[in-house]
Amino acid sequence: MADLNEILQAPAWTMEDAYVDIGSDRYEQSMSALADCINKLKAVKTITRENVQATLAIYDRGVMLHSSLAAFVKCLGAKNSNDDRVGSENSRLAGLFAELSQASADLFKFIETLPEEDALWNESPLADWHFEIKDRNGHWMNKLCASDRAWYQDIERQCFTPLNDLFKVLQKGVDFEAENSRGEKERIKAAKLVSVIKGNPDPVLRKNVFLGLNQSYGARAELYAGLLNQLHGLRIVGFNRAGVTPLEVSLHQNRMSEKALMAMRSAILKHIEKIRESVTLRAPYFGAEKLAVYDLMCPAPKKGGVPALVPYAEGIETVKTALSSVSPEFREFIDMMLKNHWVEATVSDNKIGGAFYSRFNEFKIPRVFSSYMGNITTILQQGHELGHAFHYWMIRDLPTVQTEFPMTLTEMASTFDEAAIRLYLLDHAQSAEDRFEILWQELRSVANFLMNTMVRMDFELAFLKERQKGVVSAKRCVQLMREAWHNWYGDSTDGADDYLWAYKLHYYKTDQLIYNYPYSVGYLLSQGLIYEFKHRGENFMPFYKAMLRDTGRLTLDELVAKHFQADATSEKFWEQCMEAPLEFVDRFKDQFAK
Repeated sequence: MADLNEILQAPAWTMEDAYVDIGSDRYEQSMSALADCINKLKAVKTITRENVQATLAIYDRGVMLHSSLAAFVKCLGAKNSNDDRVGSENSRLAGLFAELSQASADLFKFIETLPEEDALWNESPLADWHFEIKDRNGHWMNKLCASDRAWYQDIERQCFTPLNDLFKVLQKGVDFEAENSRGEKERIKAAKLVSVIKGNPDPVLRKNVFLGLNQSYGARAELYAGLLNQLHGLRIVGFNRAGVTPLEVSLHQNRMSEKALMAMRSAILKHIEKIRESVTLRAPYFGAEKLAVYDLMCPAPKKGGVPALVPYAEGIETVKTALSSVSPEFREFIDMMLKNHWVEATVSDNKIGGAFYSRFNEFKIPRVFSSYMGNITTILQQGHELGHAFHYWMIRDLPTVQTEFPMTLTEMASTFDEAAIRLYLLDHAQSAEDRFEILWQELRSVANFLMNTMVRMDFELAFLKERQKGVVSAKRCVQLMREAWHNWYGDSTDGADDYLWAYKLHYYKTDQLIYNYPYSVGYLLSQGLIYEFKHRGENFMPFYKAMLRDTGRLTLDELVAKHFQADATSEKFWEQCMEAPLEFVDRFKDQFAK
C-alpha cells in the first residue's frame, strides 16, 4: 500500500481539531458533559410550562454531544478496523443514549400534550424541534408500552448495537491473493476488495477478485447469514410487539411515504427494458453477449490496456473544475476541506471498505472518508462524498436537530455532485473516446441506481419476510439474491452477485434498516436537480441552498411538493426524473453500440 500512496499522494485527515483520540482530555470532557445532561434531566421531577423549554434545551445538548462523539468513534473505527477500543466505546455511548432517552421520557410526554396553537411552539428550542417532535411521534417504539420500550432499549444496547462491530470482525477474514493483468499477485483484504469491485480498471484483477470473493464469502457464508439472522431477529421481536412492519419502520426513518416509494418502483419497472440496455450495450466491449457481474461497475475499457493511475491532485482538480461550472462555491469549499485536513483518502489494509461522510456536531465540522485508487470511479466518489459534506456545510448554522436529514435526502446532494461532474466532462469532451468514457459512466450509474439498489431492497424485504418464520440459511440467502437479481436484471448479466448480501456493509448497519432504496431516490432527485440547474442558470444556487436547508425539517414528499412543485406519489414525477438517464442510454446506443 505504501507504494500506491506514494504515487497517488492522497490526503489523510486529522482529528486534532475535534476530539483528538478516545480517552483524550477533550473527548472525556464531552463525555462528562453528556453524562451531566443525563443527570440534569433525571433531576427534573415534574415537567411544567415554566421549565419545559429549559429541559428540552438540556436534552438538545445531550443529543448533540452523543451524535458528535458517536461520529468520532465511527471515524476512528473506519480508519483502523483493528482498534479494539471502538467496540467498547460504542457500547458505552449506546448505554448513555439509552439513559438519555429514558431520562427524557416525561419531557416528551408533556410536549405531546401541547396543542398546536400553544404559544410555546413559537419559542426556542420547542420551535426548533417542532418538525422533529411531530415526526418522532410516528416512531415505532412509541407503540410500545413504557416497560416494553425500556426493555427493548436495553436489548438494543446490550445485544443489538455490538453486532455492528461483529461485521467488521468477520471482514477481517477476507484475505486472499488475486493476480492482476501484469501477472503480479495482489493481496486482497476487505477495503481493497470493495474498491476493486466498485470499478478497478484492470479486467484481470476484477475477475480474479470476484472469484476470490465468492470463494472467501462462500466458505464463511453461514457466519454472515448467522449475523444477518441475529440482527433482523432482534428487530423483528420489537416490531412484532409494536405491530409494525420493517418497511414501515424504514420509511419513517427515511421520511418517505410508501406511496412515493411504490410510485418510484413502478416508474422504474415501466422502463426496465430500456434500463437493462445500460448493461447489454456494454457487454460486446468484452466480447460477450452478457455482461459479467464483475464488469458491472468497471470504467470504460481503453485502448492499450489498463490506464495509468491518476494522482489525487489531478483527480480532485477534475472534481473542482467540474463543480465550479455549477458555482465557484464548490471549489472554495473543497479547498477548505483539504486545507483543514478533513478528507481521508489514503489506501490501507486497516481501513474498512467503502466511503462515507460524517460530521462532529459539537464543532460543526464535517469529515469525508474513502480509499482513493486513482481511477475515474474513485474520482467520482470524491465528488459524491464531498457533496454530502457540502450539504451539511450549507446548513451547519441551523439548530442541530434540523440538520438531521434522512438518507433519502442525504443521497440527493451527493449524487447531484456526481451527475454534475459527468455532465461537465461530457460537455467538454474533446474526442469520441472522451464521450465514450463519460457515457459509459452514465450507463454504469443507470444500472447501479435503478437496478442494483432495487435488487438489494427486494432481497432484504424477502429475507425479512422469511426471517419471520425462522432462521434463513446461507444457501437460502443465495437463492433469494438470485431471485431478486433476475427480477431486475433479467438475462442481461452472466449470473448474479451471489454474495452481495454478505459483503455489503449496508445490510449490517444497526442505525439503518433497508438502507438501499435511498440511493435510487437520491439518484433520481439529483437528475431533477440537474434539470433545474440547466433551466435556472444563475438562479440555481439560491434554489438549491433553500432546498438543502429544508431537508431536515420536511418529509421527502413535502420537499418535492415545495421545491419541485411535484407529487412524489405520482409515477409521472419519477418518470420525469428518469428522462435524462434514459436519454444517455439512447445516446450511447446511437453513437457506440456494437
